[in-house]
Amino acid sequence: MPLMGAEPHHPESDSVLSLLSDSGAQIVRYNGVVWYTVEPQEGEYNWAALRKLDIALQELAARDIDVILIVRGTPGWAQKVYGSACGPIAQEKFASFANFVTELVKRYSAPPYNVKYWEFGNEPDVAPELVSAASVFGCWGDSQDVFYGGGYYAEMLKTVYPAVKAADPEAQVLIGGLLLDCDPEFPPDGKTCHPARFFEGILANDGANYFDIVSFHGYPHYGLGSLFLDWDYPSWNVRGGVIVGKINYLRHVMRQYGVDKPIFLTESSLICSERNIAECRPPDDLFFDKQADYLVRLFVRNWALDVAGTIWYQFEDKGWRYCGMVGADPNNPNPAYVAFDFMNEKLAGMGYTGEVPLPDGVAGYIFEGNDRQTWVLWSQDESPQTIELPSGIFAAYNKLGQQIPLQNAQMTITSPIYLDLSP
Repeated sequence: MPLMGAEPHHPESDSVLSLLSDSGAQIVRYNGVVWYTVEPQEGEYNWAALRKLDIALQELAARDIDVILIVRGTPGWAQKVYGSACGPIAQEKFASFANFVTELVKRYSAPPYNVKYWEFGNEPDVAPELVSAASVFGCWGDSQDVFYGGGYYAEMLKTVYPAVKAADPEAQVLIGGLLLDCDPEFPPDGKTCHPARFFEGILANDGANYFDIVSFHGYPHYGLGSLFLDWDYPSWNVRGGVIVGKINYLRHVMRQYGVDKPIFLTESSLICSERNIAECRPPDDLFFDKQADYLVRLFVRNWALDVAGTIWYQFEDKGWRYCGMVGADPNNPNPAYVAFDFMNEKLAGMGYTGEVPLPDGVAGYIFEGNDRQTWVLWSQDESPQTIELPSGIFAAYNKLGQQIPLQNAQMTITSPIYLDLSP
């Protein structure tokens, strides 16, 4: 089973920890280490700045939840782009950053913290001039470089990666989750998609030897009461959509350079943009139902596509553009949380074995284990699809875990369902 989880903003909160544990989340991503708060003066570490992080990591480890810990935020004394805290580190300060990371990994890789995943930056394929100086994402991009600064990011990895491995040989290094704004080989009208060359720049500069996992982000928008912008997203529809298209692009680039690395989707959810005035100010119950549909489709499809880890952003609260899995009321969580909880319960301990041979218009994936076979099915375009039920079926459930009566030999589906069969 790949790693399935979410990104909380307050993992030190008892209520958030309880909801995470109850949901079956295996991993969280946390934007938790800002270098300039810990080392405001070169060589002087203020570990007290991470007191809240200490608590969160201890509590997560006690619940056997893995953590991807993001390290970002360049101090003024180490900035390549003056005044840009989200921007690149000056090359002459790479060694200082490696020293800081060494102490950081030594501190948090051992009990009671047990951090094994380290991510450097967050959406680094964004240029400093496009975001605020202290942005929580970006901004190593270089619009004047053919690879948008990816080669320079690789130079940083060449210094930092050996330091991480020396401090903890079991640690896994992720490149900062790539935004991948649009497809540079099939750009939409009016765009060059230059920033997406950042990943190729890492590989072109021999960066593949200095990271373990490729990390990227992707968010379909909700519109017209539908998920269609998942597969028909204008910037990535040629390759299969906002998630599948980016996965295909990353693997395409890796093949060009003879590289084979695991992929993590470290941020995704169905979002309801404030620009969608008709449907998103605020969204109605249909949006939250579709969000639960998307959650099952996302995690199950990624499993079938051999994506090693998937993170829903964000976990608690309403969230950015209503992306919160739990929502505003932790005592009455959104359908997405209920669907995530049931999916983890249903598929825990199982293995993916292949696609279900079904008529066009129906997606289906087969999982085996726990003395049963489980099929996960949905209508690809959300239109009602009627299927013949297979022999050996003994139970059926909707995405929220409610049992569906088996009254005849056929079933009409739109949203994801689970069918249990004898092995």
